[in-house]
Amino acid sequence: MTGASTTIRVSQTQRTRLKALAERRSSSMTETLDAALEALRRDDFYRSMSTAEQQLRTDPDAWNDFEHERNAWLDAKLT
Repeated sequence: MTGASTTIRVSQTQRTRLKALAERRSSSMTETLDAALEALRRDDFYRSMSTAEQQLRTDPDAWNDFEHERNAWLDAKLT
C-alpha cells in the first residue's frame, strides 16, 4: 500500500469475500481491493467509450470524419 490510508465501512459478508479473494490471489486485502477498483475504473472507461462510439455512428458525417482521422493516424509514417 502506498500513501495515506483510511477506514471504510463494508458489510461482514463483503469483508469475508474480499479476504477470501485476497487469499486466493496470495495478496493483501488492500492490494486486492485496489485491483478490483482499477478493474471497475477500466470497465467504466470502456463502457463510456462504447457509448460515445454508438452515438457517433448515428451521425454518418461525423462517423466518416472520425474514420478519416483514425485512418490518417493508423497510416502515418513513423520515420
